[in-house]
Amino acid sequence: MKINNNWQLKYREIITEKPLLMFFLGLVLTIIFGVGLKGLSQNPDNRIFFSDDDPNLVALETLENTYTKNDNLFIVMAPKNENIFDPENLFILRDLTKKLWQTPSSSRVDSITNFQWTRAKGDDIVISDLVPEGEITSEIAINAQKVAFDEPLILNQLVSPDKKFTGINVTIIKPDDPVEAGNSVLEIMSFIRPIQSELKDKYPNVDFYVTGGVPLTMAFTEVSISDMVTLTPLMLLVIFLVAGISLRSVLGSVVTAFIVVLSVIGMMGIAGWMKFILNAATFNSFLMLSALTIAHCVHIMSTQRINMRLGKNKKEAIDESLRVNLQPVFMTAITTAIGFLTMHFSEAPPFRQLGYMMAFGNIILFFHAVVTLPALLVILPSKVKNTGFSKAENFMTKLSKFVIQKRKVLLIGNGAFIIFLSLGMTKITLDDTWTKYFDKRFEIRKHSDFVQDNLTGLDTIEYSIPSGSPDGINDPEYWKKLEKLANRIRQEPNVNHVTTLSDTIKRLNKAMNGDNPSFYSIPESRELAAQYLLLYELSVPFGLDLNDRINVDKSSTRFTVTLQNASNDDVRELDKIIQDYLDRELPEFKTQGTGLSMIFSHFSKRNIDSMLVGTSAALILISFLLIIALKNIKLGLLSLIPNLFPAAMGFGLWGYLQGEVGVALSVVAAMTLGIVVDDTVHYLSKYLRGRREEGLNPEQATTYAFKNVGFALSTTTLALVAGFTVLSFSGFKVNADMAMLTAITIAIALFIDLFFLPTLLMAVDKVKFKKNNKLKVNT
Repeated sequence: MKINNNWQLKYREIITEKPLLMFFLGLVLTIIFGVGLKGLSQNPDNRIFFSDDDPNLVALETLENTYTKNDNLFIVMAPKNENIFDPENLFILRDLTKKLWQTPSSSRVDSITNFQWTRAKGDDIVISDLVPEGEITSEIAINAQKVAFDEPLILNQLVSPDKKFTGINVTIIKPDDPVEAGNSVLEIMSFIRPIQSELKDKYPNVDFYVTGGVPLTMAFTEVSISDMVTLTPLMLLVIFLVAGISLRSVLGSVVTAFIVVLSVIGMMGIAGWMKFILNAATFNSFLMLSALTIAHCVHIMSTQRINMRLGKNKKEAIDESLRVNLQPVFMTAITTAIGFLTMHFSEAPPFRQLGYMMAFGNIILFFHAVVTLPALLVILPSKVKNTGFSKAENFMTKLSKFVIQKRKVLLIGNGAFIIFLSLGMTKITLDDTWTKYFDKRFEIRKHSDFVQDNLTGLDTIEYSIPSGSPDGINDPEYWKKLEKLANRIRQEPNVNHVTTLSDTIKRLNKAMNGDNPSFYSIPESRELAAQYLLLYELSVPFGLDLNDRINVDKSSTRFTVTLQNASNDDVRELDKIIQDYLDRELPEFKTQGTGLSMIFSHFSKRNIDSMLVGTSAALILISFLLIIALKNIKLGLLSLIPNLFPAAMGFGLWGYLQGEVGVALSVVAAMTLGIVVDDTVHYLSKYLRGRREEGLNPEQATTYAFKNVGFALSTTTLALVAGFTVLSFSGFKVNADMAMLTAITIAIALFIDLFFLPTLLMAVDKVKFKKNNKLKVNT
């Protein structure tokens, strides 16, 4: 991409002659952007990962509007004597159940102690807590165990079959407003955590585990804070080490850190001006921009230092650095921004915001790299001895000789290696499990794993089963079909529990008939079913009614399927089985499955399909820009190889080593496409400068490029790999996996640029140039 020579000369003159003015311009812009920081806010809700028009989210919101919009808190009790029905353990459970009614925003608390035990007493029906107030005798404990094991609503949901574990489910009313919802989560967890500590101290022989939607939401906030506290110092250390190693200058490290701060303030400030809401996915954007900043700074400063070692004074060296780096740095900023902007195609709003923020950040970074940084370099003292090329540049010269001598072997061998590694993509499977979004440093992950392994599943599919008319649920045929559906679903291997009111209506029918087991069935008449439900709702205590299971006009009921340790494929497959069964056996019950697990299971696949479009768009646009910048169609198209294969090889290596990818990795190809162009642009710009300005043949131009940019490419790649590796230590698995695959892809890109691209250029570049052919130079 041609930059007008007269304009460039004027720009470089202003930088070197009026550095204070340019430096203060950078500071003023940073202050203006920085004012926007106050506009930033945070939303920990896990639903922010879904767009408002997501069909599965729309289905969930429709279901919540039909019944109740709620969240939950699930506490599991694990006594060390491994008998939850021990009277002492039942006492602890009953006491904790009562205490949890005080949970802020709670509407219901369910455990085996307050389960509404329904039985006959003479001609009457009695409904009361399974474990009543007062002394808990052995008879009460034995009865509680018998009822719990006979009751489908309890077994595998609130108590394990081996009676080692029991659960308490607290239903939380979820506010509609995101800010209020976030404050509610903080209030609830502030209430629960002291209780956790109290229980741990008071009952050392009992372990307690807390999971559910509310702790999960809280974890999204905590992981952001944790990453900021632990990863920010690591990133600063990386900045100083990489800049220090590459520039061999403490001052260079400080200057780099300063440019990082200015760029990050600018990016976050613009995000604040645009009222972006920070979340677990976007919180670490400043770490990503920090890594990219190091790369730009090293390119500018290393070229300056090379020219000073070759005899130029400071201003001349900075002028020359800007002359040779302006185009590649500009192209890098544009292509990186394009790569991030393709995240607009992501199904996840947080990833779209991350893309926008990083695109803005790269443009701001470009400004500071070519204005604020060189101005600061002119102002600050710089002592570089006239020693010629350094050992690092001389090493790169030797490396280029090796590549030239072994070009055929490297071309064929690396070509085969590229193909082999890329084939690893065939081993990749798609899976996203929301409970595993956090690593095992976080309590939510450890507790959720324990609950799923020992008591019940945390993945649910919800259905609103229609009867077809108001009060239609009282029809015995409706209940029989509901029972049939539940029995069919319970046969599936991944199904841990089914919650259906057909079990409740059968229990009521049995109680109304003297607890005769033969009457554990659907009532024979519509009138009886209606009477039983009315009697039940009038008899149960406040908060334990059926409002969350029956809609207002009694035309449908809520039907919940719980899966244990299920993958996204398992969730989708089970829903397909259920839908096929409804189509075939119960077409009048046809309804859409929903719930967070369903949303996550479909969301990942749709996101990958969308990002394929985004990646293709980025590829076409970046290719077009490279062809214009290089002024050579053949080399422009050839440059696609080192830009495309790193992502393919990175995914292939991931396929061989890891196998599974989630939603975050679907954006890596588009994101890294813009980043890996950095090395290609810098290498090709130096290679073509050698060919066009110096009249060198392909072999000589290869050595010229290695000597002038090879070490800078290596150190900037080290900076990017180190930076993204730091981010891979995030406790949020989405960010960690994305960062690790990005680091792998960038490292592979350097390998291709040094050991494959040069051999390819020497094989196809046959054009001859005369020395000092300035008209051909693209500066």
